[in-house]
Amino acid sequence: MGKFKWMGVLVVLVVLFFVFDPFRGEPPNPKVEAQGKDIPTVQGSFCWDGLLRNQCVDKVYVDGLDMTKKSKPTVVSSNKKIDISFEDEPESIEIVRWKDKQDAEKVTLTGDAVTVPKETGTYAYEIKAKWSNGDGQFAFLVKVD
Repeated sequence: MGKFKWMGVLVVLVVLFFVFDPFRGEPPNPKVEAQGKDIPTVQGSFCWDGLLRNQCVDKVYVDGLDMTKKSKPTVVSSNKKIDISFEDEPESIEIVRWKDKQDAEKVTLTGDAVTVPKETGTYAYEIKAKWSNGDGQFAFLVKVD
């Protein structure tokens, strides 16, 4: 009977290890989607304090436009919502929408979503998120039709 008890404890520990990922060395990536389509993200600079590994990684990006310059935009209809979520919910999130170098504006996250503008064009979204373990920067590109 003792053997099965230890097996049960081991199984629970393994499950907890994979669910909570205590050894993560970087912030969780956001899940971004619009109109049923996943939108790929680019990871920027971050600092993260993991259980066994603490690190800061500086990427050579100036802003959200620079981060997404090699990305293919995901087509989204005007005035539609883009859902943004994280596996581990951050304590704070700041989002900036870039149309070009002179046209950047802070956008509000409402109910884990932002609304794309009415105007057609290509927009880069830059996300800055903070957790108790650190912070991270991410970006994605959309084309509004």
